[in-house]
Amino acid sequence: MNRKSAILCALCLSLSCLAITQEGIVRTIARKGQSGQPIEGTVIRLQGSHNKVASRNNGEFSLLLHDLQNGDAYSIASIYKSGYEPAEQELIGKRLPCSDQVPVEILLVSKMQLMQEREAIESKARENVEIYYQAKMDSLEKLLASKQISEAEMTKQKQRLESQYENFEPLLQAMSNVLARTDYQRMDSLTVLMQQAVENGNPEEAERLLREKGSMDQREAVLREWGRNIQALQKEVDRNQEEFLRQKRELEEDCYRLYSSFLTRFQNDSANFYIQKRAALDTLNVDYQLQAGQFVMKIMADYPLAKMYFERAYRICETQYSEMTGQMATTCNELGLIAKKQGDLDGAMVWYNRSLMIREKIRGKNSPAVAEALNNLGELYRARKDLKKAMDCHKRALKIREKHFESNSLEVAESKFGIAGVLYQQGQLDKAAALWEEVRNIYANTTKVPQQRVAAITLNLGGIYFKKGAYQQAELQFEKAVEIYSKVLGPNHPETKNAMGILQFCKQKAQSPNQ
Repeated sequence: MNRKSAILCALCLSLSCLAITQEGIVRTIARKGQSGQPIEGTVIRLQGSHNKVASRNNGEFSLLLHDLQNGDAYSIASIYKSGYEPAEQELIGKRLPCSDQVPVEILLVSKMQLMQEREAIESKARENVEIYYQAKMDSLEKLLASKQISEAEMTKQKQRLESQYENFEPLLQAMSNVLARTDYQRMDSLTVLMQQAVENGNPEEAERLLREKGSMDQREAVLREWGRNIQALQKEVDRNQEEFLRQKRELEEDCYRLYSSFLTRFQNDSANFYIQKRAALDTLNVDYQLQAGQFVMKIMADYPLAKMYFERAYRICETQYSEMTGQMATTCNELGLIAKKQGDLDGAMVWYNRSLMIREKIRGKNSPAVAEALNNLGELYRARKDLKKAMDCHKRALKIREKHFESNSLEVAESKFGIAGVLYQQGQLDKAAALWEEVRNIYANTTKVPQQRVAAITLNLGGIYFKKGAYQQAELQFEKAVEIYSKVLGPNHPETKNAMGILQFCKQKAQSPNQ
């Protein structure tokens, strides 16, 4: 071998050491009566690379990771299989440790199956909500009848219960989405039974099965003991860490199951405890932080605490994920919403624009996710009195949504609601009224719209009649709005008082139209 050949051979050997083969397998999630099945032809692409591989007929695949060694981090940029989507959405963009010994497992779920199971779980959960809601109302009636509470306390408790009821719909949808993506194959038989009890709308059975596992405090203590053992016994880290992580994940999942159980029964303090406990168990899980923040924002109305969770989620996205991920887009959107609720419109504008930019890059400019971001921006521009930009955003959102959804969908209605608001502020009353009537008709055909939204559109329609001098029609609309607000939010809520003030002013104007 001559000198040049020897150098070339040594160089090739050196380069070959700076790569590792990461094996993996793609399969479907296991559900009731269905085991996980390998999937052929799933395309996996790495972050920062145009290289891609496809799973073989047994679901297996191999990723060649250049310039990496065992323990280094890599990220998957995309996973594609027609008719399927990743069951673990957080896997995209997440930093994964590479290993030539431990294969990575990718779980996919059929989009059709996911939709069907999500709807079934949501329907059963909603039935439970109705049952426990009525039970709470009946309990209040009995307390009143036995004079254990006063009329004033009764009214206060009912208003609070009705207000909370209005905010449960998006939380039920989020819960059903998480439960429908759960893989039974990674659970023991008892946990599978508990999971199925939660999905089937039987929270009491889920709690009974949970008690068979032992107390949550004891299990948490065991988990923490495992953590201490791992730190103290470095020589046994490889053996102990796997069991630690399994028990940790199981505890986190049981926290979510308990949260789901309490959520459907209006036991908000308990639901709040377990959703926050899960977030505390893994402060590096971005989805845990986002879900805890959304709960305390929507149900507990604790905006500073919600902001803390969203800011933590943002820091996780910065360190663990690429910026161009759905988690980062969602986090920026939630930070924008909090900023808007707290009156920081400039801050909200920064976060909303960033969320829009990320969604356009990762989803495409004509995706439903982009339409949602545009709608949020439109509402923010309306608040800033920049009506031209508000109209542009709402029209772009409507155009996208009309391509993806039926004309009578809530998504299309949401964009039309925003456009009508801009038209109203521009003085185009007839056009605004026509659009709002369209939206109200869509709302009338679904139970998924919060009643505050119905009250708002009723108040807006009354405003149009008022501006036209049709005071009697305006008064009827204002009275309906006051009735809804009072029922949902109570008579002392600012929105209720605002509607009452408008109604009173309308009555005075009707009596003295020339004033």
